[in-house]
Amino acid sequence: MSEVDTAVVVRAVPADVVRPLRHRVLRPGRPGSTARFAIDQREDTWHLAAYAGGLVVGVVTFFPEPYPEAPGRRAARFRSMAVEADWRGRGVGKLLMHEAARRLHEQGVEITWAHGRDTALGFYETLGFRVEGDGFIDPDTDLGHHNVVAEVSALLE
Repeated sequence: MSEVDTAVVVRAVPADVVRPLRHRVLRPGRPGSTARFAIDQREDTWHLAAYAGGLVVGVVTFFPEPYPEAPGRRAARFRSMAVEADWRGRGVGKLLMHEAARRLHEQGVEITWAHGRDTALGFYETLGFRVEGDGFIDPDTDLGHHNVVAEVSALLE
């Protein structure tokens, strides 16, 4: 994988900025409402977007939620990580996760986790995530998923 173009920058954004890409990549052919989540409006939820010029090429959403297999540890879950097809394999996802890890570390979060699509497990593993538990079919997408979890400190390396 080549490193991301230096012109790509990651910024915190409102939910309305992440939804169009989230919808195109993760919910194609479905109503736009399927890319709107109640969690988006929580005060402790935050969103990141990777920009190439004025174009949003990657997005991800984070919020505090305990990881069921690590009770007592400060955790944040993420959802709806998406990268434009033309930008995949160019480091955009890695850039998003590195910025997220920096912010999580500043917040004192120890671990981050998600229900990762089975098609993306290799990507998560290259960043330092572990795949845990039994797989399952997500009822919203009908796609296979597994839990992916990582120590925030490991994502900073």
